[in-house]
Amino acid sequence: MRFLFGLLIASFAAAASVEPSHGHGDTFHEAVSQDDQCICRTDLTVNLPEAQQCTCQEIQRILEEGVQLKLRVAELEAKVAELEEELTERPNENEYATLESDGARWRAFWWYKPNAWPTDVLQVEYGSCSRDDRLCFGRLPRKLQEDEAEILATDSSGNAYRWAFNSINPTAHAAWLAFHDHVESKVTNGQTWDPRVISGTPPKAAQDSFVYRKQNGVVSLLLDDDNCDCLSTISMGHGLCNTAFSTDYAQANVYGVDQLYDSHCQPPLPGNQLTLYFKESDIESPGE
Repeated sequence: MRFLFGLLIASFAAAASVEPSHGHGDTFHEAVSQDDQCICRTDLTVNLPEAQQCTCQEIQRILEEGVQLKLRVAELEAKVAELEEELTERPNENEYATLESDGARWRAFWWYKPNAWPTDVLQVEYGSCSRDDRLCFGRLPRKLQEDEAEILATDSSGNAYRWAFNSINPTAHAAWLAFHDHVESKVTNGQTWDPRVISGTPPKAAQDSFVYRKQNGVVSLLLDDDNCDCLSTISMGHGLCNTAFSTDYAQANVYGVDQLYDSHCQPPLPGNQLTLYFKESDIESPGE
C-alpha cells in the first residue's frame, strides 16, 4: 500500500512541478504584449499540440492548475504520513497478554505487580512496555474509537469488571480523556458509569465520579462515588480525596492499586495487583 501511495504522489508531483517556458528567449511579459497571445509548448499541457497558440487566460488557467496539483500533492503526503504512523507496529504490542472472557477477546494495556512507581499511572503510550515488565502504566491504543471501545479490569482477588465507554456520559468521557488522550479530568457526582460484573462482587455504590490528577508527586486515578477513596472500583496511584487526600483513608506517599471491589474505604496499596485490557474483538458463538 505504501508503494502505491508513493507512485501516486510521484505522478502528482511530476505534473505539479511543470514550469511554463516563455518561448525562445522572450519573457512572459513580452509574450503578453504581443496581442495577448503566447506560444504553448507540449511541456505546459498534454492537451495542446506543440505549435498551437493559446491566450494568456489559458496559460493562467494552466498555472492555477499547477498550484492546485501542488496543494493536492501536499495533502497526499500528509495523508501518507498519517497512514504510515497508524501502520507502524510497535515491537511489543502483539506480545501482550490476551484473555477471552464474556464473549470477547481482550488484550492487556496496563498492569501492576508490586514494584516501584513512576510519576504517572498512565505514563506511556500503548506498545511501549515489554510483556515481561512487572508494571506497565500504558494508555489505550490511539486507533480505538470512544463509542466502540471497552475495557476489562481484573484484580488479585478474583474480581473482573467490564466497562463500555460512552461519549455522552460525562463520567465515562472523563475516563476516556484520561485513558486514551492522557488528559487530566474530573467529574463529581455525575452520571453513573457502573461496570458489568464478570466475576466477583459488584460495587457497593454507584460509580458516578472520576478523577485523574497529581497527588504527592504521582498523577493518580480514581473511579468511585464521590472522588474520595471509599467504595471505588478503579483506584491506582496515591490516595485521593477531593482536591488532596485524606489520612483517614490513606497514608501519605504510599502508592499502589486497590482491589476492584472496595467494601468500605480501602486505599491503593502496593501489595495488590491489577490488569486492564481493551476489547480487541468479539468472539462468535458456535454456530454463528
